[in-house]
Amino acid sequence: MSAPVKLHLCCGLDYRQGFVNVDDLEGGPQDVRANLNRPWTFAADSSVSHILIKDGLEHLDSIEAFLAEAARVLVPGGTLEIQVPHFRAPSAYRLTHRHLFSWSFFDVFPEPHDSVRNFRVIENELVVERKLPLLNKLANLAPKFWERLLYVSGLRVVLEKVGN
Repeated sequence: MSAPVKLHLCCGLDYRQGFVNVDDLEGGPQDVRANLNRPWTFAADSSVSHILIKDGLEHLDSIEAFLAEAARVLVPGGTLEIQVPHFRAPSAYRLTHRHLFSWSFFDVFPEPHDSVRNFRVIENELVVERKLPLLNKLANLAPKFWERLLYVSGLRVVLEKVGN
């Protein structure tokens, strides 16, 4: 049995060593060309230890379908790291974006009515500015209030797969 792999989904031109880089770019640098709106034939059940999706989840048709596929391929204890623009950021409003996100979106995940229930949030943080870690730390002292009153550029969320 081979060791679990790490996936970098929606990699674009950001090719990362040590990951299987996946995107649907024609002629892009990715290792695997795949449409994440369809079943993930590029990864077997319980074969992945970590998934990174940076600036990609907002483009997908269904967050629910994405989470179901991520849960299927992750090993128990595996992690899904999501980086998305915050709804207050101008970059959140692009023609190709289908979803908007706030800190509160993940604060209560999973709720009793959510169909995907085998994840727990282990990190949920506002990103005001990637190059200003002290400002980010300050924003995350009271994220519900910060995101209502002040600027936020993005979110970084880490989910851990629980159970099988």
